[in-house]
Amino acid sequence: MSNTLGIGVVLLYFTVLVGIGIYGAKVSLKTREDYFLASRGLGSIAVFMALFASNITAFTIIGHAGFAYGTGYGAYGYVIGWSIFITPFTYYLVGYRSWLLGKRYGYATQPQVFGGIFDSKLVALIFLVLLLYYTLPYLVVSIIGGSLAFTTITDGVIPYWLSSLVIIGISLVYTIPAGLRGTVWTDIFQGAIFLTVACLLLMALARALGGFSAITGQIMVENPAMLQRSLSPGIAPINWFSFAFVNSIAVIVFPQMFTRILAARSSSNLKRVSLYYPLALAAIFGVSTLLGVWGSVAIPGLEGKDADNIVPMLIHQFLSPVWMILGLVVILAIVKSSIDSQLLSVTHLVTDDLLPRFKRFTSETAVFWGRILLVVFAAAAYYIALVRPAAILSIAAFAFSGFSVMLPVMIGALYWPRANKYGACAALIFPAIMLHLWYLEILPKWTTFGFMPVFPAFILAILTLVVVSYLSPAPSQEQKEKTFGIFDKVFTGGGN
Repeated sequence: MSNTLGIGVVLLYFTVLVGIGIYGAKVSLKTREDYFLASRGLGSIAVFMALFASNITAFTIIGHAGFAYGTGYGAYGYVIGWSIFITPFTYYLVGYRSWLLGKRYGYATQPQVFGGIFDSKLVALIFLVLLLYYTLPYLVVSIIGGSLAFTTITDGVIPYWLSSLVIIGISLVYTIPAGLRGTVWTDIFQGAIFLTVACLLLMALARALGGFSAITGQIMVENPAMLQRSLSPGIAPINWFSFAFVNSIAVIVFPQMFTRILAARSSSNLKRVSLYYPLALAAIFGVSTLLGVWGSVAIPGLEGKDADNIVPMLIHQFLSPVWMILGLVVILAIVKSSIDSQLLSVTHLVTDDLLPRFKRFTSETAVFWGRILLVVFAAAAYYIALVRPAAILSIAAFAFSGFSVMLPVMIGALYWPRANKYGACAALIFPAIMLHLWYLEILPKWTTFGFMPVFPAFILAILTLVVVSYLSPAPSQEQKEKTFGIFDKVFTGGGN
């Protein structure tokens, strides 16, 4: 891996990313709207690749493959079962109406959209705090996965700590100057890389392991549990339902995804994404599932967090240096396309929704502080990644759960005129507290009735929103008209 070709390919990859950042900085306007939302001018391809590439993290190619390593082919349905249909549907269900409000009132983040609907600074603040709290650990997932891959494929020449530093550093180099415009352009570049090369990599590994038939035969003899869901207690029906549920509904709540929807040029872009997204999602998770299951017989005996490393280990042990280089670039493309968007989203939240509570800034000053905060959040994420507190899937499951229990308030705000700020505040805070009590095992496991904690927490969020809203004063007609009057005009008058 230390040969000239390997160094050259990786340097070329990094050079293209840096070049995109430099060019993006030249053509970008020095305004808050342009830096964080690309002036709301993203076309169909840009929106699709921005949403897809930003959502494909280390969880997909590293964490999910590690899960499939110990679970089998059932891992595919466990993670993607509902996501392939429900996730793109939520882009339209929540995204379209949010986009309409963003276009009309200039909203740029979730706190602004839902704080505006409920006419409540407290609702906006709670959204802000929860989104920051759940995004940081999910950001760490990408850094951990990319660093593990980098270190393994380079055979330890580049240690874990340095791999993390390089990955974050390069992300900052093009994100700081270009903002959302630069990250979207790199999403298109990196998304094309990992979709194409990942499929080629799968075929190369299949050939190196003797072909699809040979691998399947070996699995049937040495590890038949990989082929039978009933032999995998980790994906028992109730577990399958819980995780498929949370994995399918959480994505629209991610601030980096929500922001990209608001940045779309027109609503037709969102409709097209709902059609393209399932195909790309099915393909990339299919690749990671196959790699994990094949690894269970090709490199047996891995346990716990070590299984997260199965993809880079397969590349390192069974493929030539050229494929090792390409495999490294694929993994880096996947993790970096999410790291940059997550860093920018948390920075956007603080710059637009927290700092103005203390002092008003000019547009240019906001961009300046945004760039400073990118470095601050990157440093915090780097530190947590060095600690590496749990397996990638566990970290992702916690973050996904937190995002998911916020969704009832978002849907209620957009579709139920009787929902009010009191119900929204209660439905954001109470389920979040319960979620932590379950994850910290303060409450006994039987209180979830066998489900993952996210499912009862989600039901509690719905009930809390409905009950508290009915027991407290209804929103004023003027407040409802501000939101639902826009929707009425669009859906009855032929607007966007």
